[in-house]
Amino acid sequence: MDNKNTLLRQLPKIDKLIQDKAFSGMNPELVKIATRTVLENIRRDLIEKSATMPEHEAITDKINSEYERTLKGTLYKVINATGVPIHTNLGRSPLPEDVCKEAMDIACGYANLEYDVAKGKRGDRYHHVSEYLRILTGADDALIVNNNASAVFLILHTFAKNKEVIVSRGELVEIGGSFRVPDVMTRSGAKLKEVGTTNKTRVDDYSKAVSNKTAMMMKIHKSNYEIIGFSEEATLGEIAQSAKEADVMSYYDAGSGLFRKVLPDSICDDQTIPDIVKTGFDLISFSGDKMLGGTQAGIIIGSKALISKIKKNQLMRMFRVDKLTLALLQAVFRKYIDGSAGDIPVNKMLSAELPELSEKAKRLAEMLPCATSIIEVKSTIGGGSCPTAEIPSYGVALNIPKRKPQQIEKLMRNNIVPIIGRVTDDKFILDVRTLDKKDFETIKNALERII
Repeated sequence: MDNKNTLLRQLPKIDKLIQDKAFSGMNPELVKIATRTVLENIRRDLIEKSATMPEHEAITDKINSEYERTLKGTLYKVINATGVPIHTNLGRSPLPEDVCKEAMDIACGYANLEYDVAKGKRGDRYHHVSEYLRILTGADDALIVNNNASAVFLILHTFAKNKEVIVSRGELVEIGGSFRVPDVMTRSGAKLKEVGTTNKTRVDDYSKAVSNKTAMMMKIHKSNYEIIGFSEEATLGEIAQSAKEADVMSYYDAGSGLFRKVLPDSICDDQTIPDIVKTGFDLISFSGDKMLGGTQAGIIIGSKALISKIKKNQLMRMFRVDKLTLALLQAVFRKYIDGSAGDIPVNKMLSAELPELSEKAKRLAEMLPCATSIIEVKSTIGGGSCPTAEIPSYGVALNIPKRKPQQIEKLMRNNIVPIIGRVTDDKFILDVRTLDKKDFETIKNALERII
């Protein structure tokens, strides 16, 4: 203990240490914060791990590293080698470069966000991209909010506050981040009325549950799970028709928006939004950053009268989006209209065929400075979209002497630009489905440092 106390007394004083010439030209307040963090870590190691006192130069190096880490921020680019295109933890759908360039031109200056250029007076931000959505979906009108959870809440709050909403027991979902539909309904003021059973809900269950307290029939996309086996559910068309006959509203939370089919039904049988519109639902909402390939947003489509009522909800201001979101969505939607939607990264990844992926894997393997093997793997879609779907793909397995797969995974993850792969069957694998060829050099350099 005496030896530890002696070492602790040898720790340099913060005020003296921050004057070191190694920190010349750096933000003094940030240097002080970094120094305090480093000294606290050293103090803890001396007490708990019986470590030795680092040399002065080693301490200043640690401070510099901590300074740079703080200056870098906590949000930065990573390389997705997991094979999951809509990876929620990695930011979901990546955007096309030309889309970002167009949006930046709008976001970095002034824009007609709430200005009517033709009339020379204040305009309405909510009309932006609504024309594109009418063309793409066949709906009468559209509205953008900050995410689909907001869309669900806003629709329920606008039309079902203190009233009943009929939902199948098999659709009372919880998705990532503990987002539970029953809880959201309660917060919105709507009253949940469960019908059917976990595995079977027929259209009669909906129609028989209608009372003078009913506001709507709600259908919810089963994100992140599926019910298979002895099961049955009412079709979208049946629910929409039943609601119409009962003179109540119909609303479908479609989860992942899909404007066009990218995968065959044998892999993913989700309906497209235009097809869902044809089933007759009064309102439909979906995400902008999943199968659609855009940025985070909640997209609401339906009749002009209903959309108008949502716009007048006083909570709308809390959920509205800014010019950057609108600019990004405008550019993405245009790609679907002008026929260039194949350029959207998610569409490219999901539609990539095995010969292309095999060639991509060979090219990557040839560049790498370690032993590799090209193996067949399965990719998933991610983002709760088609949760049981698996798409054949190719991966490059890395073999580094004296390194276990878990060690390789950690080293790659802690690269300057983190490279996120996966460990499967005791192999660290880079699934090329989600890799851009321009990232190959970064992967090569990372492995050279590791070896």
